[in-house]
Amino acid sequence: MLRQDALYALRVMIKNPGFALLGVITLALGVGVNTAVFSAVRGVVLQPLPYTNGQDIVILHEELQKKGVADTLFSVPEINDYRDQVSTLSDLVEYHRMRFTLLGQDRAERVRTGVVSFNYFDFFGVKPILGRNFEARDEKPGAPPVILLSSGFWRNHQFSDPNIVGKNFVMNDKVHTVIGVLPPFPQYPAENDVYMTTSSCPFRSSPMFIEGREHRMMNLFARRKPGIAQTQVNSELSLISRRLEQRYPGFYPPGAGYRAVAASLSNELTAEARPVLWMLVYEAVFVLFIACANLANLTLARLARREQELAVRTALGASRNRLVRQLFTESAMLGLVAAVLSVAFAVFSHGLLVQFVSRFTPRALEINIDGWVLLFAILAALLTSILSGSAAAFFSRAGGAAASCQAAMSLSWALYRSRNRSSQFCVQYFSWTGLASPARTMCLRIR
Repeated sequence: MLRQDALYALRVMIKNPGFALLGVITLALGVGVNTAVFSAVRGVVLQPLPYTNGQDIVILHEELQKKGVADTLFSVPEINDYRDQVSTLSDLVEYHRMRFTLLGQDRAERVRTGVVSFNYFDFFGVKPILGRNFEARDEKPGAPPVILLSSGFWRNHQFSDPNIVGKNFVMNDKVHTVIGVLPPFPQYPAENDVYMTTSSCPFRSSPMFIEGREHRMMNLFARRKPGIAQTQVNSELSLISRRLEQRYPGFYPPGAGYRAVAASLSNELTAEARPVLWMLVYEAVFVLFIACANLANLTLARLARREQELAVRTALGASRNRLVRQLFTESAMLGLVAAVLSVAFAVFSHGLLVQFVSRFTPRALEINIDGWVLLFAILAALLTSILSGSAAAFFSRAGGAAASCQAAMSLSWALYRSRNRSSQFCVQYFSWTGLASPARTMCLRIR
């Protein structure tokens, strides 16, 4: 029976190509926008961090509360103090960013350089796709300078050279050897072209920075120990802050409200992106609502032309349930075709969406069209098409068409179409009115 309904629905679509094409395009655009937005929300907000035990990773901030300073960064002596005194955190690793000139065989390039602890990438669970990671011996004073290349820099500037490991580049008047290429991963707090150890950086390795408590330029990451809550971490950091404030009053002005706090890296990575993405969800749902209203209007208009067909089928013995099932099958067929086009729309807009979201979070690289996104597209298209088709089934006069006066039916449908056009106008007007204010707010925020 289902096969028979599906074949009949296919014949109806072929017989009415104009309606089928317009309905599929209307539904595909609405579902396609929602599919693209869902892929962004899933990749950035719903998925866990792509790091080892990412839920336990925190980033430390030094605040001067009473002066309104949210993060003064850390100096080398402060990093050593927290490493020695903190007991609720493990694996404290540092990061800061510089810009250096990288000299190759045939050209010089200004590169964004991440300066990190030797175990930085082991901490995050990032393994090179070529070569090896930094090791403890690479960070010892006087060790031969080595660098890791980001995947983007390797592809775009080194043309994916498979023999890049072992090649030498000159940076800061020293020869640096490439030991590996990193995979694509969310680089936080900034994207870099190359990475070096702290001992290879001429500023970080200088006595002035090693001994100067006032020279603050490092970010500090750590991992909560098992069973330790965030409140316990911040309580201990407050105690250590007060100790440092008492021991070194010249570096921490009294009354400035100095303290160190730990924030979840997951929240830090998506803090700016979350409100933008939820605004996109709001907009996308309204677009789907409008597409659903338009499709319902098209379905009702087509049903008005099929009154005679439905009346004849009723007179020949077709029950109302049978006709309703047929209408639902036609809607489902329309939804399946629209689902395919909506996925194509999401794939086509993927690059643009990643570029847009990357302005707010490095997790934009995790936006992908995977099985969950495909399932969402199919379910959204089927649900929307069936809901739109149910309006036609609900208002169908098939059950009593054989016994109804044709003139009365025509008048009834004419009145209904008039009401439907008025309703559609009202729905679309208020929908777009509802969209205007949040859309304007988002544009101002982005600008």
